[in-house]
Amino acid sequence: MAGKFLESTAPAATFSATRDIRITVLGSGTSAGIPTITCDCAVCHSTDPRDNRLRPSVLLEYNGRKVLIDTTPDFRQQALRHNIRSLDAILYTHAHADHIMGLDDVRPFNFHRAEPIPVYASADTLARIQLAFKYAFKYEGKPAGPVPKLEGHILNGEPFDLFGLTVQPIPLPHGRDVTFGYRVANVAYLTDHSEIPEASLKLLEGLDVLFLDALRHRPHPTHSTVATSLDASIRLKPKQTVFTHMSHDLGHEETQHTLPEGVTLAYDGMVIDTPLRGFRVFTSLEDALPFFSPAGVSIGNFDGVHTGHQSLFRRLVALCHERGWKPSVLTFDPHPARILVPDRAPRLLTSLAERLQLFRQCGIEQVLVLPFNEDLRHLEATQFVERIVAPLGTRAVIVGDNFRFGHKLSGNTETLRALAPRYGYESLAGGAITYRGQTVSSSNVRGALYDGKVSKAARMLGRCYSIQGTVVTGHGVGSKQTVPTLNLAPTSELPPADGVYVTRATDLDDNRSWAAITNIGTRPTFENGSDRSIETFLLDSFDGRNPVHLKLTFLGRLRDEQKFEDAAALKTQIFHDVKRASALHRRVSTLIIRNEKGN
Repeated sequence: MAGKFLESTAPAATFSATRDIRITVLGSGTSAGIPTITCDCAVCHSTDPRDNRLRPSVLLEYNGRKVLIDTTPDFRQQALRHNIRSLDAILYTHAHADHIMGLDDVRPFNFHRAEPIPVYASADTLARIQLAFKYAFKYEGKPAGPVPKLEGHILNGEPFDLFGLTVQPIPLPHGRDVTFGYRVANVAYLTDHSEIPEASLKLLEGLDVLFLDALRHRPHPTHSTVATSLDASIRLKPKQTVFTHMSHDLGHEETQHTLPEGVTLAYDGMVIDTPLRGFRVFTSLEDALPFFSPAGVSIGNFDGVHTGHQSLFRRLVALCHERGWKPSVLTFDPHPARILVPDRAPRLLTSLAERLQLFRQCGIEQVLVLPFNEDLRHLEATQFVERIVAPLGTRAVIVGDNFRFGHKLSGNTETLRALAPRYGYESLAGGAITYRGQTVSSSNVRGALYDGKVSKAARMLGRCYSIQGTVVTGHGVGSKQTVPTLNLAPTSELPPADGVYVTRATDLDDNRSWAAITNIGTRPTFENGSDRSIETFLLDSFDGRNPVHLKLTFLGRLRDEQKFEDAAALKTQIFHDVKRASALHRRVSTLIIRNEKGN
């Protein structure tokens, strides 16, 4: 009988639900599945169970949670076959039928949980799923019958936390479409891609397990071939590469013999267990306790993650590597000032997601994000150390020399030092970093931005400042009378002061990037109102769809915003701005090329 299912051969006894990640291949085939209806080829009639391939999907298990990637039309069969008893989240790569049409079969999982199952996808993918399965997302009170209950979350290419691990969406071209692959800690799953762009390759370094699309040997307009995926594996050097989404052109046994060591074909029922490595995020003390120890910990808000914070983290990481500890951060959300003095709370330089990404880039391995609430605000300094710092298995605490903590900010570095012998940690304090005689601090970075001094802010941050937002419809004046622009509704809290800036615009959904200039202000040539707008003119050629989620990186300031006599005078000034901005972009590009050659 062709196509017998191959049972899992995983060493289940060795799997730790808290320290390992398990990947179960639910399906490794193409959109038609194998055997394919009406096909008489040798693979479709093979007696090797590894040649029986359902539509492509995997189940991830870690930290006691189950995360599904795609709900194929075969999902009911896959769930029964692997005795999946619960489901905590679904990640979608894209909205093609072979990746979403089993969604209705998640309904039994809702019978055993009160809250909806979170679903993560790009804006376009989620919109298509919600169109096809509207009843699963829009429900009021008790539904008329047993239906899935799902909660949609739009992804824009930025990393996010999911049950203690950072999930990094990987934008991938799929012919003319864009799909998402996903990196979860030290594992990445990429299916349905025709190539891997350079920016996405950089997100895939240092992996233990990498799944790649490998449809067949012959070229295909929307899928990777065996040879192309082998080239990607050689470049990325994961410990193990697994090819999936395979057509009936590839017989398992004969193809496997041609692959180098460390590269294998997936098969339905394949299970891979690998120890969790890399960046982890915890949002409660209870979740963190089993994993945190032994830890070197830095405590603070770290808004902006500026050069002062980075200096502290370098010292922390070096100490932890020397002692065999985990470099860790204890931070808070929301910012304590939002609770303590809401009327005077600062506008933040970075969102929590941005801070987490910057922590990771600094070599931090784990972060505990504590909700700053009434219980936490009333902890005395000694109680904070006793109930939070010590139970984490903290071996060293490294903070800035102006660090304050505890109820009414009663604790400081001297308090930490005095408590250290009792609770078994070393207490270390870092000195301030200065720039041109001024202390580098989050407040001083904000001050530079309020003054429009983005170059000064960049020196303090150790990188160019950036904001993010959604592209919205403007007034239409620019496209008719001056030059067409992209109008940004910022989600970032602190755009720089009004003025004209040299910027870099990046599409957060697919990593396309353009040299640009950006005007922030009230458009005084056309309006007398006070509504602030952020308008960006792209200097590079623009192809493809309009960006939806945009990041603007500020490279320099050109001038103040001005009121001109008419649109023609403004247009003349814009072209002058373009020349100056283009020259700066050329200088920046030359510096980047020289730096890359030097490395």
